[in-house]
Amino acid sequence: MDFRELKTSLEEVFQAILDTIQDGRLPDEAVVVQFARLATQLHIQADEDWAGEAEDFAHLANQLLLVVKKGKREDAIRLVNSLQDAQDYCHKTYKS
Repeated sequence: MDFRELKTSLEEVFQAILDTIQDGRLPDEAVVVQFARLATQLHIQADEDWAGEAEDFAHLANQLLLVVKKGKREDAIRLVNSLQDAQDYCHKTYKS
């Protein structure tokens, strides 16, 4: 998957997670698994300039997966908020 396809897929899956969280529900584990895999792929494909931020994002995505598996909705909400903040920071700082 090329970078643009990866980024588009990641944004679509993250939006699905955001929509679910905003509805007050815990995201589906399969969706979060896909999100964590895509975030890890993003880290692998990241330019050196923003590889550290991509690594942090992938780590947060994997933490989200762990809390979703444990059914911890409040922790999932906090992690989704952190992921959104990280995404906003990267998009403002590193234009792709």
